[in-house]
Amino acid sequence: MIDVSFPRLIEGYFIKKEKLLKDMINTFLNCRFYTLPVIDEKGVYLGVVNLKDIIRSMDAGQEILNNTDIQQVTTFRDDNEIIHYFDTLGQEIVPIVNDQMRLIGFYVRSELCESFKKTYQQEIKLYRSILDSSYNGIVVIDNNGLILIYNQAAERILGRKRSEVMGKSISTIDPNMNMMGVVYSQVEEVNSRNIINGYTIMANRTPFIYENEYMGAISVFVDISDLEKASQELDATKKLTRFLNDVIECSYDGLYICNEKGIVTRVNNAWEKIAGFKREDIIGRYVKDLLSTGLYDNSAALETLKSKKISTTMIEITSGPKKGQKIIATGTPLFGEDGVLTHVVVNVRDITDIVYMKQQLEQTKELNIHYANELERTRLLNSDKDDFIAVSPIMQNLLESAISVARVDSSVLITGESGVGKGALVHKIHEFSDRSDKVLITVNCGAIPENLIESELFGYEQGAFTGAKKEGKIGLFELASDGILFLDEIGDLPLNLQVKILNAIQSKEIMRIGGGKPIKIDTRIIYATNKDLQKMIEEGKFREDLFYRINVINLYVPPLRDRKEDIPKLIYSIINNLNKKYQIDKSISIDAEERLTQYNWPGNIRQLQNTLERLMILTKAEMIKVEHLPANIKGEKDATDAIKITQILPLKEATEQTERKILQLALNKYKSTRKIAKALEVDQSTIVRKLKSYSITEDRK
Repeated sequence: MIDVSFPRLIEGYFIKKEKLLKDMINTFLNCRFYTLPVIDEKGVYLGVVNLKDIIRSMDAGQEILNNTDIQQVTTFRDDNEIIHYFDTLGQEIVPIVNDQMRLIGFYVRSELCESFKKTYQQEIKLYRSILDSSYNGIVVIDNNGLILIYNQAAERILGRKRSEVMGKSISTIDPNMNMMGVVYSQVEEVNSRNIINGYTIMANRTPFIYENEYMGAISVFVDISDLEKASQELDATKKLTRFLNDVIECSYDGLYICNEKGIVTRVNNAWEKIAGFKREDIIGRYVKDLLSTGLYDNSAALETLKSKKISTTMIEITSGPKKGQKIIATGTPLFGEDGVLTHVVVNVRDITDIVYMKQQLEQTKELNIHYANELERTRLLNSDKDDFIAVSPIMQNLLESAISVARVDSSVLITGESGVGKGALVHKIHEFSDRSDKVLITVNCGAIPENLIESELFGYEQGAFTGAKKEGKIGLFELASDGILFLDEIGDLPLNLQVKILNAIQSKEIMRIGGGKPIKIDTRIIYATNKDLQKMIEEGKFREDLFYRINVINLYVPPLRDRKEDIPKLIYSIINNLNKKYQIDKSISIDAEERLTQYNWPGNIRQLQNTLERLMILTKAEMIKVEHLPANIKGEKDATDAIKITQILPLKEATEQTERKILQLALNKYKSTRKIAKALEVDQSTIVRKLKSYSITEDRK
C-alpha cells in the first residue's frame, strides 16, 4: 500500500488577537512565514492573518487587529483529512485544530505539495511493478500508435527491449499486432491469434478509454507456441490450461499459492519434493494452521499476507520425511485491478541455491551501501553552493570533519592563515547543520572599532549612552539566536570584552548595555583566527579560560601552497564567477593555469582571486596566457625547498613561511621531535605544538 508522506507539522507559531500590531510584526520577524494562524486569549483558533495586511493596517493608523483583517481558510481536525488539501491550493498554510477549535499547528503549502509529489511518484513505481509482475505481455498505445506502456513480459515475448520501443510507433514491432485496427474501429478483439517474432501469440485487444474518451488501445497477450505444439487436438482453452499447468508443475522452483484469506489453493510437484508433504495434505488448509501444527517453523506466505509486500524467509521443515531441511521461500503478493490483494505466490528453493542467493544478496547490499556512501561523499565534496573547493585529500578530510561537526553544537575554532577560506568553511558548517534554515551572521572582530564592538555584539537599551539610538538597538547575539554567529578574527577582541563573551557562552544569556535584565539566547558561535592564540595567552593578550572554552574542536585550514591540487578548480570557479559578474566570456590557457598552480600564493585564495580579477579586467584577449601573468608568477616555474621571497608581504606571514620550511626540513632529517628540538634549540613541547599547528608530516617521497 502507498502511504501519504506527510511533511512536518509547524507548531508554536501563531498571532494572539489581543496583541498590538507592532508586536505581531515582531512575531513574523522571528519566523520564516508570511501568514500565521490567529487565536484568542483562550487559545481558540479564529482564522489567519497575512503580514502585508498587518503592515497595511498599521499604515492606516490601526493599533490592534480588526475582525475584518482575519481571513477564513479551510482547516482540518485530522491529519488524515489533509489529502483534501488538493482543493485548497490557494492557501499559504493549512491550520490543524482539535475538536474544541484549539490550534494544534499548521502545514505549509510548499511542503505539502512536495509530499504529494513523492506519494504520486511512489504510486507510479507501484503500478509499474504490478505491470512487470504480470506473466502476460502488456502493450498500450495512444491514438497515433505510439507506445505508452510495454512491460517485462512483452520484452520477453516480443524480443524487443523497452528502451528500444517506448515512444515509437507500434508498427516498428510487428504490423500483425493490429492494435491500430482497434484504435480505428474502437471495437475489442478477443482471443486473437497471431504469429509475431516467430511465436504464436494469443492476444486480447481493447480500446483504451480514459474519462469517457478513446485514448488508444491495450493489448494483453501470451506466448502459446509450446501449447499449440503439445496439444493440437484440443481447443484453445484446454491447450492454454494444460500449458499453464505444465509450466507450474515443471518448474524447478517449488510453487505454493494461497488466496487472500490465507487458504492454500495449489502446490506443484517441486514443492512436494522439497517440503516432503503431499498436496492433498496441504490444499484447502489455512496457512496459519499449517504453521501452528508444526509442519514448519516460519511462513513467507503469512508474512506477505500481513505486509502485502514481497518477503523472503528462511524456513526449516520441522516434521515429516524432510525434517531438518532448510529452504528459502519468497512470497510475492498479487493484486486485483482495484489494488486489493487476491493471492500470494511463494517460490521455494532447496539449500543448493541458498548459498548462491545469500552471496548475491550480501554482495548487492554491500555495493548499494558503498555506492550510496560514495554518491553522498561526492555530493558533499563537490557541492557548488559556495567557493569551498576540496580536491586535495587534506581538504576533503577537512570538509568531512566540518560536516560531522555541523551536526552538533560544540564550539569550533577555525585557524589558518589570512585568505585561506575560513569563512567558506563556516558556510559549509551552516549549510549542513540543523540551523541551516536560520540566519548566519558574520562579524569581523578586527574591523569594528573597539569602542563600538560591545554595542554591536550585545546591543543597548534606550539612552544607554550619549549618541545611542532613542529606541535602543538589538545586538548581533540576539539577532543570531536560533542561528549561527561567526566571530572572525577572535584574537582581535579587547580583553575586557573577552570576559563578557565568555560569560555569554557559559550562561547562554547576554545583557544589553544599560540593561538590567538578562536575555536568553540560543546561538551557536563559531570562531576563527589567523593568530597564534596560545602565544597571545603567554603575552597576556588573550584569556586562557576563553581559549579553552572556544577551542573544543579545532579545524585548521591549510594554506594554498600546501594543497596545490585545489588550485585548478579554484581558478575555474573564480573565472566562472567573474564571467558572470562582469558579463564577459574569458578563459585561461593550460600553460597559464600551470604557472598559477606552481606559484606559492602567500596571500592564499584572496590573492589568487584578486590576481585573476585583475587579469580578467585588464587582459584584452579572450584567453589569459602566460604572457599576461604578473612577472613574479611567470618567474616561479618550479617549487623548490629554497625559501623564496618574491614580493613584499607582512612580516608575520614571512616568518610563518620560513618557520614552516625549517620545521619540514628538520622533520625529514631527524624524524623525532626530541632531536628536532635539540637541533633548533627550543623545547620539545614547542616543536610538537608547531608541527600540529602547521599540520606538518614527514615527507616520504
